[in-house]
Amino acid sequence: MLRLTRPKKRLEKLSKTNNPSIKLRGLMKILLKNILPDLRSVLNIVALLCLSVYFIFVPIIKSPSPRQKPNVKAAFVSEPPMPVSKNIPAPQVTATGIYITDLKTGQVLLEKNAHTRLKPASLTKIMTALVAMDYYNDDSILLVKNGQNANGNTVKLRKGDKLIASDLLYALLVPSGNDAAVTFAENYPGGYQAFISRMNSKATEMSLQNTHFVNVSGVESQNHYTSAFDITVLARAALARPQFSSIVSTQKITLKSLKGNIYPLESTNLLLGQPGIFGVKTGWTPEAGECLVILVEKNGHSVLISILNSKDRFGEAQTLFNWVFENYSWE
Repeated sequence: MLRLTRPKKRLEKLSKTNNPSIKLRGLMKILLKNILPDLRSVLNIVALLCLSVYFIFVPIIKSPSPRQKPNVKAAFVSEPPMPVSKNIPAPQVTATGIYITDLKTGQVLLEKNAHTRLKPASLTKIMTALVAMDYYNDDSILLVKNGQNANGNTVKLRKGDKLIASDLLYALLVPSGNDAAVTFAENYPGGYQAFISRMNSKATEMSLQNTHFVNVSGVESQNHYTSAFDITVLARAALARPQFSSIVSTQKITLKSLKGNIYPLESTNLLLGQPGIFGVKTGWTPEAGECLVILVEKNGHSVLISILNSKDRFGEAQTLFNWVFENYSWE
């Protein structure tokens, strides 16, 4: 409240003078000395109240509103059906390591010695392909340096020939060419050993605890191993790449190098071409036994079967494939 008692005497004194100028100056002095300070106090209080209101309510106004529940009803949210077992006993097979998963849900359908370290043979080339696809562009030109000297299965690449990386991937994965694997490694920065080092560091990145490589093709070597579980993880990652998935489902193809050399290629997977069977990779050495990773599909359901150290990889893969779709229903 404004205090008007203090200037009362001065107002009485001014009222007695007849000089307008003196009255005006006197009134201005009274206003400046007594009333305006009170007005400032009032204005300061009002300003303080305004600031208080601002800091109290503005954060509430500006804070993000809680997420609203989706308008879409739960019935419209689609989840892949889960495989449900009918408890039909799994067939007895010779394979030492087995790991079978439903590709969409990741559910394990069957496992046997899934984490036992075993020789992968040419299943190694799944990792070789991943490292190659990570580094090379499709049109990268690779020179055949010493690949023609590779042991085991080859596509008979010619020394000094040149192929683009996308074609060399076919030579690596369709007929399982060891010479193609060596060519990828020898053109890598740092050469062959640097390529193997990258294969192992990638295995670590993928948490493949029972996998280690000492060569790029899977020829028999000490300290070269994987497990049925690890090779399944590796195959899933590779199949997520359309280029890899397309190549490993190819039965036959003919390549022409940049120098005009012709290389006819044919898949080592004898099951490829049968209804519902797509890729993925074969492998064999006397020590590793018969190895196979295969993708099978039926009624819209995809199953990945990994087999290590079998005496009949193709026959056992078919047996396991039939059992999976007899034992499991997707609900």
